[in-house]
Amino acid sequence: RAGNGVILVTTKKGSKKEGFGVRYSGNFTWSKVAETLDMQTRYGQGHINPTGGVEYSVDDSGSWGPVLNGDMYTAWNGEEMPFSNYGNKLKDYFDTGFSQTHNVSVSNTTETSHYRASFGAADSKGVFPTEKLNRVNIDLNAGTELNKYFSMEGKISLSRTKGTDRPYYGVYGAINQLIGIPNNVRLDDLKEYSNENQVHVNWVKPSASIRNPYYVLNQRHNSDERWRAFGYYNAKINFTDWLHFSAKYAFDYYRTRLEDTNLGDGFTETTLSDIHTDEMNRSEENFFESNAEFLLMGDKQLTDNFRLGFTAGANFMYQKFETLGAGVRDMLNKNMWMLNAANILNTAKESGYERAMNSVFGSAQLAWKEYLSLDLTARNDWSSTLAFTERKSRGFFYPLVGLSWIIPKSFSMPSLISFGKVRASWSKVGNDIPLFVSNTVGHIAAGGIPQPNDTAPFGTLKPEMSSSFEIGTEWKFFEYRMDVDLTFYKTNTKNQLFSLPSSAGAAYKYYFVNAGNIQNMGVELTFGAVPILTNQFKWNTTLNFSRNKNEVKKLHDDLASFIQGDEGFSSSYTMRLVEGGSFGDIYGKAFERDKYGAIVYGRDGLPQEIGSGNTAKVGNCNPAFLLGWGNSFTYKDFSFYFLIDGHFGGDVLAQTQAVLDQTGVSKVSGEARTMGYVDLEGHHIYNIKGFYEQVGGRNGVTEYYMYDATNIRLRELSLGYTLPKRLLGRKQFLKKAELSFV
Repeated sequence: RAGNGVILVTTKKGSKKEGFGVRYSGNFTWSKVAETLDMQTRYGQGHINPTGGVEYSVDDSGSWGPVLNGDMYTAWNGEEMPFSNYGNKLKDYFDTGFSQTHNVSVSNTTETSHYRASFGAADSKGVFPTEKLNRVNIDLNAGTELNKYFSMEGKISLSRTKGTDRPYYGVYGAINQLIGIPNNVRLDDLKEYSNENQVHVNWVKPSASIRNPYYVLNQRHNSDERWRAFGYYNAKINFTDWLHFSAKYAFDYYRTRLEDTNLGDGFTETTLSDIHTDEMNRSEENFFESNAEFLLMGDKQLTDNFRLGFTAGANFMYQKFETLGAGVRDMLNKNMWMLNAANILNTAKESGYERAMNSVFGSAQLAWKEYLSLDLTARNDWSSTLAFTERKSRGFFYPLVGLSWIIPKSFSMPSLISFGKVRASWSKVGNDIPLFVSNTVGHIAAGGIPQPNDTAPFGTLKPEMSSSFEIGTEWKFFEYRMDVDLTFYKTNTKNQLFSLPSSAGAAYKYYFVNAGNIQNMGVELTFGAVPILTNQFKWNTTLNFSRNKNEVKKLHDDLASFIQGDEGFSSSYTMRLVEGGSFGDIYGKAFERDKYGAIVYGRDGLPQEIGSGNTAKVGNCNPAFLLGWGNSFTYKDFSFYFLIDGHFGGDVLAQTQAVLDQTGVSKVSGEARTMGYVDLEGHHIYNIKGFYEQVGGRNGVTEYYMYDATNIRLRELSLGYTLPKRLLGRKQFLKKAELSFV
């Protein structure tokens, strides 16, 4: 279960300080669109004719028209107005977002018990006009020590989260429609997106790729609501001062309701009642997970020099997931969304699964004089997904061996060294397989039609395994005012699951294999220091550096490459795994080049291209290294903090830029028209529109839109003030009050 890493969540409970306390925290956030794409503001709607002249036409969807000279012209809606630039659509469309969160907690602690109850609420309105999100949560945590032998603790958390009109992206998103609007079109005019003659009114004839952004805003709506409850109960028995037993039961349950509605495209219809493609989909998901865990823990000083710590335990995990959904089309009353008020039932589905995993595990730590320590860990999991395989009865086993040495406790060191440690470890981590793979079965498709299984059962399937080796060192200097932590690691992940096509005449169309060896090697370095420390002022600085190199060492003899994601995805790029390559390699189309690396041009003066089917490697999305620098300053009751992140190397594909270029609204296409040519690696191309129509768009030349992903950004900036106690009153009802700007 740890094959994909671990997220550790630490929850609050009553403070160790005795007494009753009330705590309130709140924050308010305003957000605006800070930056937009670089757009040209010189040219308007229109086209370039065969003789090279430019003409305005209300039917043109591109911005290859005349210069915006302010002359009067007849706009798309019949109005007479100046042929001018009417603002930045990408900024003018959006609102100022606002969010607020509030949390109140009550806690009390005594020598033998504690409790903490809290209530939180959050409300957010996004920058998209109808986007909303709100959340309410209640938490209760309590514990008690009945005597020196027995204690118990529990927590329960309840929450409700509801989102409305989360933004759509891609073809149906508002941004996709905004970026194509010519400069000479006023955004305010598009707010009248419907009239008595046309349901969907747009600046040009609406189509699947060109829509009125305000029609889109009102055409499609979505909502999601999740009720969640999770918690745990833990009981602990102290047999002696060094031997303990605990039993813990934890659960997580949530119910999610999803709804999306689509009023229909309205491309040709006159009234809403003419639309018969409007549809609604509703579904409900129920998820439950429980974990029962039993632990025996000991920590015993065996001799003056030897100490033994150990843990032995078992965990029993159970999951159940159910989903039920239906989709209808052609509502009887438009914009009245009810499942039983539609003419056509589109879909109805019900599915789910149950899975379980039983585990036993143990660990031991043998310490010599508290400076030399050997750690041993072992775990074995039996997963229900391994049913019908040879691994069913023995599951999968993964161990860990670690050794650490605190050097200053062994030898006399210079006074400037406060602490020093070296460590090394080797481990294996397992990951069970997806559901319904070991015994593939058919299913019932739409309309109750049986869909036979087309994949062979895989009885010899193995779980995925990652083997890791790590070595590191940690040092602290000058009475802990300076520290350095350095780690080198190497990880190999094997036995990934691949689906391959069968040979002709086989009983099944596909079959599964365990294959692959993906290697990660890297280094992590952290440096921290307190350069200035006085009674009133403190400066703390931390620098983080990390570098990871990934390599696909092996796939499978019958698998030349593996496409990540949907193979039917139509675009100018593919994420592809190839032996000798790296995870994150980007493939697409590239310019054809001669033996000297120069681009080859055709008779039409346009560049030749290769890589049809996205087969030319054009980059990798992973950075060469990451760098972070954080600084905190405290002076009396004031605090100041900033964090700078650096992402160095790697490549990014700007497909939005490709769309802008193709339609002539981008800044670079406008500059090329002003110059009279496109400069491509020193070669001048005079057919500007032809060039951008070739390389731009969703299926253009990928290589041209690959950019260096290096960026340095101010990640966080905060200023805080702690109110002096003298301002909180004599009775000190308020123990502490802080204000901060982030």
